[in-house]
Amino acid sequence: MEAVAAAKPVIKVAAICGSLRKGSYNRGLLRTALDISRESINGIRLEYIDISPLPMLNTDLEVDGKYPPVVEAFRQKILEVDSVLFASPEYNYSVTGPLKNAIDWASRAPNVWADKAAAIVSAGGSFGGGRAQYHLRQIGVYLDLHFINKPEFFLNAFQPPAKFDSEGNLIDPASKEKIKEVLLSLQAFTLRLKGCNSNFSMVSEFPRQSESEEGYKLGNLEQRFHASAEYKLGRTSESYDLYDMETCNNERRVISQFQNEHFKHKNKRYKHNVRERMYKMALVASWVFFLIVFMLSYWVKNVEDACCKRNVFGKSLDLWVAYS
Repeated sequence: MEAVAAAKPVIKVAAICGSLRKGSYNRGLLRTALDISRESINGIRLEYIDISPLPMLNTDLEVDGKYPPVVEAFRQKILEVDSVLFASPEYNYSVTGPLKNAIDWASRAPNVWADKAAAIVSAGGSFGGGRAQYHLRQIGVYLDLHFINKPEFFLNAFQPPAKFDSEGNLIDPASKEKIKEVLLSLQAFTLRLKGCNSNFSMVSEFPRQSESEEGYKLGNLEQRFHASAEYKLGRTSESYDLYDMETCNNERRVISQFQNEHFKHKNKRYKHNVRERMYKMALVASWVFFLIVFMLSYWVKNVEDACCKRNVFGKSLDLWVAYS
């Protein structure tokens, strides 16, 4: 069992660059991601996919339901991976033409982008390609591409100190660390979409339960897991670590227990008489307020009249004394 627990699923990631320039900074970001995946992260394997050979999208090239060989090869590579890492500059507030062309080819029926996790990194001017990222996220909605929300990676390639060397390789240590964070987030999110929580650091917080406590066998759990994976991805997934699957099930149970304990008020019925009492109290308070205002205004008016009469009587008395 220890040998099974030591094994972790390896996810396949397609690295796609939206720029065709050899010295592209965005291609340099992908080279850095490839190096980090090989040296610092276990359970992830990146493959760079070149989109430059793809022809411009033209449905006349589809013959008898088949695409050109180069397009078929590209679509097959996308189909085989578990997630996608995009790197693209920003052209006119959007993604590049070559990248959009590749996306369109792979989205032709059947859509091979569907139900895959994705992440975006970009390098560019002041905003670092941010507008292109947001547009790509919008495109992914229709393609059923599930992008990670955080961390976001925007890099201003022209702001000192220098971020790239003369060959377009990333030399900034802080940016390399951020790319590593993006890859770790993409790995965790991909495993979640496959049906298992990849937060291995929290395994100790959810102790394993015996077969008698849970009332099921690991064999049945494995069978149900693969069935859900086939339904979601449309293809058979690699075997996952049974310990991780068991941990995932324990996390679901704990979360469900927490929701049952702390969110019971959602089943309570709302009493309408409470609202009626509030309306009546507000009405009475408003009438009392207007009554007080009316009484105050009447009292002030009488006081002013009294003051005026007293002043007139006083002046008349003074004149009578003076002439007498």
